[in-house]
Amino acid sequence: MKTNILTLIAIITAILLTSCEKEIEFKGEQIDPKLVINSIVEPGQPVKANISKSVFFLDNENNTQAPDDLVATLYVNGNRIGEMTPHDDTVTDSEGHYLPDLNLYKIIKVYTHDYCPAEGDVVKITASANGFDDVEGSTSALPNAVTWHLGDLQTIFWETDFDVYEEDTIWSILGQFELTIEVTDPNPSQTDYFRILLGNDHEYDYESGNTYYIRTAYDDPIFGANVSDSDFIDFDFQSMPEGVFTDVLFDGKSYQIKMPLYIYLNLLDGDIPDTFSFYFNMEHLSKEYCYYLNTCEQADEVMQFFSEPIQTYSNVEGGYGIVGGRKADTLWMELPVGE
Repeated sequence: MKTNILTLIAIITAILLTSCEKEIEFKGEQIDPKLVINSIVEPGQPVKANISKSVFFLDNENNTQAPDDLVATLYVNGNRIGEMTPHDDTVTDSEGHYLPDLNLYKIIKVYTHDYCPAEGDVVKITASANGFDDVEGSTSALPNAVTWHLGDLQTIFWETDFDVYEEDTIWSILGQFELTIEVTDPNPSQTDYFRILLGNDHEYDYESGNTYYIRTAYDDPIFGANVSDSDFIDFDFQSMPEGVFTDVLFDGKSYQIKMPLYIYLNLLDGDIPDTFSFYFNMEHLSKEYCYYLNTCEQADEVMQFFSEPIQTYSNVEGGYGIVGGRKADTLWMELPVGE
């Protein structure tokens, strides 16, 4: 009897496993390719835009290269500046490393113009090509500079240990600090959007073999106070893009941000530098660029099993993409390694 039950269970299991695949017919609308403009404009810098075409998600084609006859035109404050010059470019990740060879090389065309807009300018980029709808995207007024500085650095702990590997002495250094960064609102009585990012030249030095690892946590209350205009979207603290905040807590005033720093250094004896350098980028964002960053972060949330799909914000009419603005500034800090 026991054997028969086990046999029956095995048969049922086999049936369930063989019937778990079902072909589902796509009944949606086939969307024709559209032009895509992605450009983040900085005051005082030449204008650059990545322009491509969209690909329907069921198509096997993965070449998104813009048409050869595409014409991109730059406008500033409503005045036509001129056509932008195309250049072939390759696809890289966020750190500038080339992506694996998946037929993705030279699929993005970069269009540039030597004109450098100023703070407060409104920049518009248009694109047209045969067989595609004309598209255009505009920034709001380009952001102005932010007054900010790096303040006190408080040591939480600092530990040093060493090990021997193939006759080399390797020093491991662990450190935790709290850094105060003071930022002043550049435009009282209006909503401003910011992003602060931490980085260093390289996490791994291929010449020396040393490892430099530094991270932070965006847990200051300022990063939970990101509110938008009520006609756009309601933000949830868990869906905040890292480092993005507004001046809602310090409109027209200054605010001291508390930034924890976690440092791990793996250094070869005899090649230990005197200092470890890292930097912060402070970016004053245009409204549309902030909206884009927020929707990108929310769409990446892995725990939203039962939520509605989130559409990435786009301000390109007739197509897709983002044409936004930012004003960026960088401050470096050096930490003595031997202390």
